[in-house]
Amino acid sequence: MGCIYGLIALGFNLLYNAAGVMNFAQGDLVMLGAYFAATPVVMLQWSPLGAIAATVAGAIIIGVLFHEGVYRPFRGRSPGLFLSASVAVGISLRNVALIVEGPHPMSMPSPVGSNFIRVGAVSIVPQHIFIAVVTLLLVVLQYVFLMKTGTGRRLRATAQDREAARLMGIPVRRMIALTFVVSALLSGIAGMLLVPIFFAAADMGPPLLLKAFIAIVIGGFGSVPGAMVGGLVLGVLEVLVAAFVSSAFKDAIAFAVLILFLLVMPRGIFGERIAEKV
Repeated sequence: MGCIYGLIALGFNLLYNAAGVMNFAQGDLVMLGAYFAATPVVMLQWSPLGAIAATVAGAIIIGVLFHEGVYRPFRGRSPGLFLSASVAVGISLRNVALIVEGPHPMSMPSPVGSNFIRVGAVSIVPQHIFIAVVTLLLVVLQYVFLMKTGTGRRLRATAQDREAARLMGIPVRRMIALTFVVSALLSGIAGMLLVPIFFAAADMGPPLLLKAFIAIVIGGFGSVPGAMVGGLVLGVLEVLVAAFVSSAFKDAIAFAVLILFLLVMPRGIFGERIAEKV
């Protein structure tokens, strides 16, 4: 779960860095990714590879539509307008999913099997290992993309200063559109990884968004490594509290950690102090 929170937070942070907006429909994009993966397998008897292809294609389309239909109308205006629009889009997506898919949760078999892997006295679900491996692979690929490619450098320049990047000839609009696609893709893959163990449901998005937002506060707002570290910290804390205290306090610990970080370390673990002249 820490990896899932980290992937959602990563997409959230990328969008905030590049476009300066917060997409509060990010959790509902995870829900769409879960349905994109589960529906072809359950209803059309597709293979897991087909589900992966459907998830990736669907997430890319959603990212493009989100940029063109939600971000562009409010570009250059108050960020609060896009935030409100993203909340409205999230509510709409949940209702559309409820109408199309119905109220019953949907699941799909894990592509890596369901037989437990036993290491001594510990039993491990293969899907959990699969989630961790795919998350690590995505983080490495994103690092290589951002640090080692020309498009990645242009994307980082756009995130650092959009006006300066535009003056240097960087196609800022195209870079922001690409960020929307990457953000939607990360959320869609998170949903695909989650559905074999968590079920796909129309209302699964908001709780995941809330946990991802707490992970961002823990790691540091706008920090890419902080998003993953914050997600892992929150996921591990939730499991430890559920195992050694009570599962009833699993969600309470997330809010307790959020309040603690806001009081003691509001910049987060990787947050930077920024001075601003008034």
